Amino acid sequence: MTMIGNEEKINKPADPANLTEGEKKHVPVIEAPEMVIAGRPFEVAVTVGSIPHVMEEKHFIEWVELYLHNKLVGRKELDPSGEKVATVIFEVEADKALIAIKEIETCRVRGVNICGSCGEKSVIANLRAVEKCNVHGIWEEYKKIEIMSGEEREEGKKCVWKA
Repeated sequence: MTMIGNEEKINKPADPANLTEGEKKHVPVIEAPEMVIAGRPFEVAVTVGSIPHVMEEKHFIEWVELYLHNKLVGRKELDPSGEKVATVIFEVEADKALIAIKEIETCRVRGVNICGSCGEKSVIANLRAVEKCNVHGIWEEYKKIEIMSGEEREEGKKCVWKA
C-alpha cells in the first residue's frame, strides 16, 4: 500500500492507451450514457478492471465510489464472500444546478453551448469512479458525459449550437 503522509496514494495507469496486466485488473471501467437530460435518472455501471478482479478472502475490492462533477453520488462496500464480480450499478441524476455551476466555471461571458432556436444548454461533466483493492490500494478512472438542460423544442426541430 503506497502512503503519502497519512493519505493513501491514488493509482492511475502510467500509459492509459497501453495498460499493464495489473492495471487491467484494477482501473475501473465506467459504463454510462454519452448524453443525459438534467433531472432524469440514469444508470452507471462501474466494473473493477477490464479483466475481472478476483474477489477472494485474501485479495478483493473493498469498496467502489462514484462521483459526478466531484460530488459523491454513491458508495458500495463489497464483500469477498458474496460478490463474485466487482461490478456496482449506481442510479445517478444530474440536476439543472450542475448546468449553472458549469456555466460559471467554464466562462463568465460565454458560458456553455446554447441552442439558438430553443435555448437548450449542454455541458460536459466528469463521472469519476474510485475503488479500493485491499492489496493494491486505491484506483480511479474518469468518463466525460454530456448533460443537456432538457428545454422543450418543437417536434423535429434540430438544435443550432452557438458556443
